[in-house]
Amino acid sequence: MIKEANEEGKKNIVKAFSQSRDVEDRHAELYKKALSDMLADRQTDYYVCQICGYISEDEVPDNCLVWDALKGKFKPVK
Repeated sequence: MIKEANEEGKKNIVKAFSQSRDVEDRHAELYKKALSDMLADRQTDYYVCQICGYISEDEVPDNCLVWDALKGKFKPVK
């Protein structure tokens, strides 16, 4: 879909699909790590960007790595 949107010159769609792909890649990484942490009985804190859904572990970044949202847009996952 990204390739087609790019070929059609739809830059806003390319950006949205690319950012969605990046967030989902991060989620896949976190699922694997969360399972490992659970099996090892380790506690990890997670924070989610309320703009795009990006999840950070252990600490809130100054800006979202996907949408560049400010630190205050992150909420803890409980």
